Amino acid sequence: MNPIMLRLEEALCWTVLAPLVRARRRRMERRISQEWFDRQRIDRVLNEIVRQHADLLG
Repeated sequence: MNPIMLRLEEALCWTVLAPLVRARRRRMERRISQEWFDRQRIDRVLNEIVRQHADLLG
């Protein structure tokens, strides 16, 4: 997100729109957390595959 939007969002936190801004931030945090968790899971699976089938890679 660009700096202008971030500043606008910060300013909106002090208005009656604050609940909407907080909800949007929570959604973004959940999405980012889920993506991070998915990447970690995929990394574990791929590392396990490489460990078990290293003989097929060469």
